[in-house]
Amino acid sequence: MFRNYLKTGFRNLKGNLTFTLLNILSLVIGSLVVYLAIGYLNFENSYDRFHENSEDLYRVVRTQRSQDYATIGFADWSQTSAKDQLRQIQVFKEINGVEDASQFIISNEPEFLRYKNIDLEQDDILITNTPESFSEMFSWRVLSGSLKNFSTIKNSVIINESTAKKITSGSIQELINQTVEIADKHYTISAVIKDVPKNSHFDFQIAISEDQIPYWGSNLYLQLSENANPKTVLQQFNRDILKANPNLAESDTYKGHYLQKITDIHLNSNILYELKTPGNPTYIYLISAFGILIILITLFNYTNFTIAIKTKQSRTIGIRKVLGASNKAIAVQFLMEAILLVFFTLPVLVLCLILVLPEFNRFMKVGLASNALFDLNAMTTILLMLILFGILASIAPLIILAPKKIPGLLKDKLNDKKFETFSIRKFLIISQIAILIGVSSVSFFMYQQITYIQDKDLGFQKDGVLYAYSSPESLELFQQELKSIPEITYVGNGSTFGIEQFNQLEYKLEGQETIFDDSNQFYLDYEAIKAYDLKTNLSQSIFEKNDRKNRTLINKSAAERFSEIKGIRIEELIGTKVITEPSYQNEDGSYGIPFTIDGFYEDINAFSLKESIKPYFITVSDRVRMGGTSIISYNPDQTERVIRKIKKAYANLDNSYPLKIEFLDKKYEQLHDQEVKTANLIFTLNAIAVILASIGITGISLVLIVGRKKEIGIRKVLGASVIQILRLSVREYGYFVLIGLLVSTPVAWWIIKKWLNNFAYSISIQPWVFMIAALLVLILSGLIVSIVSYKAALTNPVKSLKTE
Repeated sequence: MFRNYLKTGFRNLKGNLTFTLLNILSLVIGSLVVYLAIGYLNFENSYDRFHENSEDLYRVVRTQRSQDYATIGFADWSQTSAKDQLRQIQVFKEINGVEDASQFIISNEPEFLRYKNIDLEQDDILITNTPESFSEMFSWRVLSGSLKNFSTIKNSVIINESTAKKITSGSIQELINQTVEIADKHYTISAVIKDVPKNSHFDFQIAISEDQIPYWGSNLYLQLSENANPKTVLQQFNRDILKANPNLAESDTYKGHYLQKITDIHLNSNILYELKTPGNPTYIYLISAFGILIILITLFNYTNFTIAIKTKQSRTIGIRKVLGASNKAIAVQFLMEAILLVFFTLPVLVLCLILVLPEFNRFMKVGLASNALFDLNAMTTILLMLILFGILASIAPLIILAPKKIPGLLKDKLNDKKFETFSIRKFLIISQIAILIGVSSVSFFMYQQITYIQDKDLGFQKDGVLYAYSSPESLELFQQELKSIPEITYVGNGSTFGIEQFNQLEYKLEGQETIFDDSNQFYLDYEAIKAYDLKTNLSQSIFEKNDRKNRTLINKSAAERFSEIKGIRIEELIGTKVITEPSYQNEDGSYGIPFTIDGFYEDINAFSLKESIKPYFITVSDRVRMGGTSIISYNPDQTERVIRKIKKAYANLDNSYPLKIEFLDKKYEQLHDQEVKTANLIFTLNAIAVILASIGITGISLVLIVGRKKEIGIRKVLGASVIQILRLSVREYGYFVLIGLLVSTPVAWWIIKKWLNNFAYSISIQPWVFMIAALLVLILSGLIVSIVSYKAALTNPVKSLKTE
């Protein structure tokens, strides 16, 4: 019996080759998208779960003013001794319920790792003074050496596999116990580990064990006991902060700490100084929604094609019923054909996954392993997904055909009243159209928003501006060399733009009680102001004088706030005194750090467009220095030549500190990398949805033409022209598109509104976009239906009516 079902199923699929191939194409595309979407969602939700203790690991977050910080300050900030740094964390280790605690920082300042005659530039360098706790709390895959040595050997270092392969052409085992030089200090390689997984909320190339962390604070992590209550631990932590860090505990701006589970950081974090840009749950929901829509379109297509195939086989089904076949036997035959189609689809799908997965990883910056496709779980998931599609798609033809009486099946009357009014057909058509209108509208709005981000006037010059990070010791000599390069217009010093939000200031007007805490302070010299092309009210003569004095400028937003408070015009604010950090007590007993308003500048978007413009202050001084940072404006048409000359100028100084160059426009793009990446993915899914919907509409049209071929023949006999028949076939789709527009518009409007809420500055949602999308869908569907109907309209009516 099974063999008979198999042979019959194969023959039926072969006999309807057009529908079979369309079905396989639709299944492959839809299943490919669904599998990758599921893989991406699983990846996003898997962050930090590779640590064996992930369920018990928590990050400590500090709340200061109205902001949360990932960095926990030391008792005496950067002046805290190594002994006091360890004493502070020891207080936390002694809290009841805390099993262990580790602290570290990750420096993004480039350093050379020197091994023999190789100088390798490294960016992400982790420094910890709790190496034993770090090694035991977090799980790293050791390729060679021992993490125990990292804990016990002074001045030891862990390097990742990528770094190891760059400094040796031999076996990585040979590197163990070898000496490397980093920042003029010598370290012993204790272990080589696998590269930190991409689904980790922090990354490093090198981990260094030091007696003292060279920073004002650290990232602090706690491992709680198995049965510990995080709320109880937090209460004791906040009580013990007075003992661990009295300066912080007594600060008026300190609001307390809270614990954040390590597995919640990636998708549930919005704090300052994150070690890696976190994910956004909105995008997870958005991609999930699009994945579900792709599933629905795939199912609709599969159902359409199955109905089409079974429609052509109605007489065969009728004959089988005459010969005694039961409805159960018919159902088994349907399911056998669905499973057979799955096995034809499976190898094509796996091949496509192998080809697409590396590009998907690069595009989405995820780490889905190609070899994981061939493990049992992955193959089982793919197979079950395809079988489920087959079973679900077989339900509709079973409902339509299995209960039909034998005379109806033998007469092939699938265009009778029952079928014509049956909700499945219209539901499938309207659903396809509604999804297509909604997806296309959302994609268009995303494209508009991304274009708006890229083209918006930020209030400063971002094209033709770069940052050169060099040795602080040789900064003056380096900048002298830079000023001699003809293609460079200005070389300045000061704060960088195109960065993530940082800690804000408290401030108030002198003589006023109201204290605000939403300002950011920048520092620039006069050359930097010209490099950024900031719009200020400073006269040109000020920039030309050699005796430039220190000045403080406030932006338009701050000026408007202050003028409203004082009830005066903005111009009259010159000379007004502002007190920053008014709760800070100076040595002389006074409070705050005052400055006088010396001028104004137009608002700028120093951060991403997800942040609204707040009151910003700029201290202007020719003595401003930000480490080894140089702000350089240049002719953007000569970028390659400028970079070569900058590198040559720095090489002539014979520095041991690596030169790092960043372009301001690229930094700004990186702030919106997640939005652009998601939008590009949605564009791709939209294109796939259009392809799948086009296949689906083709299938629906073929089904309708099969059911109406006699009607078309009769109309031709009665004198209908080909154009009239085509118009009749297309006319119904106008009503379907209208219904689809009404159904999809509210949902698409809500989705895009939710996405645009991520931005402080965004486009407006225009209703005409939905109507244009509906018109395009009508044109597309009309074109497909016309092409399918054209062949039927040309058919000799004698052939379609000869059985009557």
